[in-house]
Amino acid sequence: MKSIFIDCTLGISGDMLASAFLDLGVPQSIFFDNLVSLNIEKNYNFKFNVGDSEGIKGIVFTKTEIQFKELSRSLNDIKKLLLDSSLNDYVKKKSIRVFEILAEAEANVHGNEISDVHFHELGSMDSILDIVNVCSAIDFLKPYNIYFSNPPSGKGIVYTSHGPLPVPVPTVLEIARQKKIPLSALDDKYFGEITTPTGIALLATFIDKFGQPDKINIKKIGIGLGSKNISRPNFLRVLLIDEDDNYIENKKPSYETIISQEAWIDDSTPEDVAVLIERLRSAGAIDVICYSVDMKKNRKGICIQAIVYPKHKNLLREAWFNYSTTIGIRENKISRWVLPRRTVSHKTKFGTVNVKQVMRPNDQISIKIEHKDLTEITLNTGIPIEEIRQKLIVELSEFYELDDWSF
Repeated sequence: MKSIFIDCTLGISGDMLASAFLDLGVPQSIFFDNLVSLNIEKNYNFKFNVGDSEGIKGIVFTKTEIQFKELSRSLNDIKKLLLDSSLNDYVKKKSIRVFEILAEAEANVHGNEISDVHFHELGSMDSILDIVNVCSAIDFLKPYNIYFSNPPSGKGIVYTSHGPLPVPVPTVLEIARQKKIPLSALDDKYFGEITTPTGIALLATFIDKFGQPDKINIKKIGIGLGSKNISRPNFLRVLLIDEDDNYIENKKPSYETIISQEAWIDDSTPEDVAVLIERLRSAGAIDVICYSVDMKKNRKGICIQAIVYPKHKNLLREAWFNYSTTIGIRENKISRWVLPRRTVSHKTKFGTVNVKQVMRPNDQISIKIEHKDLTEITLNTGIPIEEIRQKLIVELSEFYELDDWSF
């Protein structure tokens, strides 16, 4: 089972998380697509650069504003911005949840109603991008579990739009109280904020468990550097791990439990069904199928089935009830065996393509090139898609590394 462990012992912020996920292997295109999805690609840009913090190498995330006027935004303003974007449903819902956690804390700190909360620094496009980028990265990785270490409290004073505030700032302290997040006391000479409101709100949104797993097979490590020079290493690391010892070591099929959700529908148009299926996929479905069924009064209907990891089942329920005419769904736990597999990017003479590799029980490896990449190449070159496929298979024939398998 592929999971991630986020070690935020030295601090946590949105940009550090995004940088660590990039270093872990999340494609840059995921982050740059967010600029387009939010319709700010002409006003905002960012760079990921390799840097070091007191000798620790990692990725540092820098953003550049281009003629962009920042505004104070309410929770409803941010919700509208996200809902009107072309981000997928999972990223929209998780990003909104982060801001709801921030708004709940801000409302309690200032003694206001949530509807009266206005974000200043937290409502900037800078913060919105950090949150959307982290949600998109987690959506890309689709980890089974997300572990966090205890974030540090920090100490000292910071200066905000409200004036000087003690560290941890009230919003961080309130989120820690509401979500029962234990803050650690770091023996540190640095005076300043090292756990940001955005960082702890992201933690509260995604955490499954605190602490490092008992047994981990580390597959990759991503290092995200903080932007501050604080005279000691300033970084966060994300570990891609596999919690099934035998699965990685023996390259054998893995047993897992997933959720099946199903509805029979006889009062929707084919166009509406197509939208529902897309919504289910965006909400985290592993796969969705549909087929014709005979229903009561001899009506022809459609059976739609979705399978999903247990942690995403609630998101799918929302999609069923919000985007279909069904008034109920059938839900069951099912078991399955899964072969070791991975999707990797590879540079070819036609450009970078994504390739799925599968390890068979007889140690043979099969590959399949993403059809979307094949389609893009054939549209750009005019070469028939089958000819491109055969040429790429020959070129990729030596691309059979046996390390770094996941599923």
